[in-house]
Amino acid sequence: MPILIAIHLRAVPKDMSPDAPTSETSVSETWTHLLQPGGLKILRILRRVARAPADRLTKKMFLAAYEASDDAYWRRHATQCEWRSLDGIIEYSPDLLAVPGEGTAPVYLITIRATSNTDLERVAIKVKAKKSGIIHQQEITQNQLCGTPVRKALTAIPLKPKSSKVADWHRLGDIYIKLSEAVDCNGVDLVKGKKIANIFPSTSTDSAPHGQVERWGQYWNVDEINVEKENIKTRCYRELVQSAKQLGRPLTMRRTAYRLLTSQVGLALKFWSQNLWNAEGIRASIARAEANHLPRRSEKSKTATASGNSAHPAPSTQVGS
Repeated sequence: MPILIAIHLRAVPKDMSPDAPTSETSVSETWTHLLQPGGLKILRILRRVARAPADRLTKKMFLAAYEASDDAYWRRHATQCEWRSLDGIIEYSPDLLAVPGEGTAPVYLITIRATSNTDLERVAIKVKAKKSGIIHQQEITQNQLCGTPVRKALTAIPLKPKSSKVADWHRLGDIYIKLSEAVDCNGVDLVKGKKIANIFPSTSTDSAPHGQVERWGQYWNVDEINVEKENIKTRCYRELVQSAKQLGRPLTMRRTAYRLLTSQVGLALKFWSQNLWNAEGIRASIARAEANHLPRRSEKSKTATASGNSAHPAPSTQVGS
């Protein structure tokens, strides 16, 4: 007996190509189909165009807080670095900082600063390294360089650490550095007509997790921002939970409010509401700590120390704008 096999064929209009979106196609796939190939290129162009004004706006809003945190870090640690001079105009540290990258290889940061009592409008340096017979080069530019160190990423140079007995310290090999431009506040290029260069054996030190964040073309130390967020979290606990316990009030709603306010989004909103534009909140906290000649740490750490706890984990709050 013959076997009949029924095959259902969905009719496709003649004016529709096989790849055209249908009612069963997801929205994202539909937009992708409609935008390719020229549409996606237009979106990428619009994204690049919008990025510049967005960077200018965020820089005006958030820069002061990053500067306050970074400046406080360098006031404590700048004297611990080894500095080498390039003709008395700028200084650099041969010890690069390795920060975790998106891939397996870390990102290496070079630290530069102007010599004391010098303000430069623009600085350009060239960095070279030879690996496997190939010379890799990167030019680094920095506007407004003063005595406060600045960290810039060496993304174009594939540095690879050599073996070292110390876990967080590595040898990287020789690096060539050349100062190609240094314009002062009067518009005079201090390097014009000179060859200012040096070759140095570089090393690298691993950075603490979340200690460095890239914003506006350079890296900033955000330890103080993390500490201030931990202080906000501690104050919320005291005001919402601890005070209710002492007065014998219900805790359910207060604990819920505490969790919302101390979530990553809640802490970011609370912190930036107090530190937009001028960063008055974090600057006042840093000034109080430095006036008392105390190392900056969170209020939670102080409370734990006062109660006899000898160890307290470092703040794990991540920075977000």
